[in-house]
Amino acid sequence: MRAYQKALWVVSLFALGAFSLAGFLADVGVISRFIVYLALTRMWGEVVIRVTAGAVFLFLLVLSVYLPLSTWLGKAGEWITVSNPLGSLHISTKAISKFIQRTGERMEEVREAKIKIKPTKEGAESYVTLSAHGEAEGGIPRLVNDFQEMVKKYLVEQMGIPSVEKVEVKVTKIF
Repeated sequence: MRAYQKALWVVSLFALGAFSLAGFLADVGVISRFIVYLALTRMWGEVVIRVTAGAVFLFLLVLSVYLPLSTWLGKAGEWITVSNPLGSLHISTKAISKFIQRTGERMEEVREAKIKIKPTKEGAESYVTLSAHGEAEGGIPRLVNDFQEMVKKYLVEQMGIPSVEKVEVKVTKIF
């Protein structure tokens, strides 16, 4: 998610919280409904306040449609772009993850692997969750190191990603 999207999420959540709190306080009687009504009708009489309020509410309406759609559509199509002599190559992060997952699960000591690839400016980062056999030769640290090297090798050599900045591994189950 981009920085401006995070800022818009904060603004919309703050506005939602403020409106919810004001509605709740008016509902339980802490703030008189008459005072809220008076304040709104008095403000609505001023043209500048009326235009400003209309712009704010229109902005919040657009925000309430844009943010969920951008988040949903952004997750659906994450791509890693690799330079190629005849043009750019775009590879889906989901396709890369599935490929490396199948390859990793062929390792004798690995029972299950889940991989998430995150594109970065220079290349990619990889986040791995493993279920492994506890009696692996050399122990879990060697297994994790071998798996990290395998992931990095496949990303660089097979996918053509120029830089693999991180291969973070979490072992969730040991059998």
